[in-house]
Amino acid sequence: MTIIASILKNNGLYVGAARRGEKLVATMFPVNDEKVAKKKLMSAIHDKNVEFRDDPTCLSVSQKIFQILRGEKVEFNEPIEISHLPPFQKRVLEATKEIPWGTVTTYGKLADKLGNKKAARAVGNALATNPLPLIIACHRVVKSNGEIGGFGGGPKLKKKLLQNEGIKFQGNRIALTQ
Repeated sequence: MTIIASILKNNGLYVGAARRGEKLVATMFPVNDEKVAKKKLMSAIHDKNVEFRDDPTCLSVSQKIFQILRGEKVEFNEPIEISHLPPFQKRVLEATKEIPWGTVTTYGKLADKLGNKKAARAVGNALATNPLPLIIACHRVVKSNGEIGGFGGGPKLKKKLLQNEGIKFQGNRIALTQ
């Protein structure tokens, strides 16, 4: 089945989304070049059978991403497709999707929730290749010492997203880890 993808430009930034059938398979962080946007989206899709066009579903999701970047609280109700991912990554992403807006957890706590307290690094690695950033809000997972940790969109964007959700900082650390 052909994957449908769209790129949306707003204020000099590009974001995109892709779907297979009715299910979203990829989103991306903002970039400032359309060609780079298409490349980033393609790398998240892992399928060459992609048709870029103005698709209402993909454009709506991209618009929601811009709303998040402006600090608005957004609900993603669109179905997602992650069943093709390795089992551990799928479990990590499913657990991450349940982290409520305005809260954070740590890599270690997420690993513990999944049944292996020592798998914090593996959780981080699974989140590093999240094909649906912002829909699966991996920015809400931080280091146990309160530092924000890694993020595909960069540390400044991660901090901004968390601040937009009301998370307080003392320097570069979370003031209160929930």
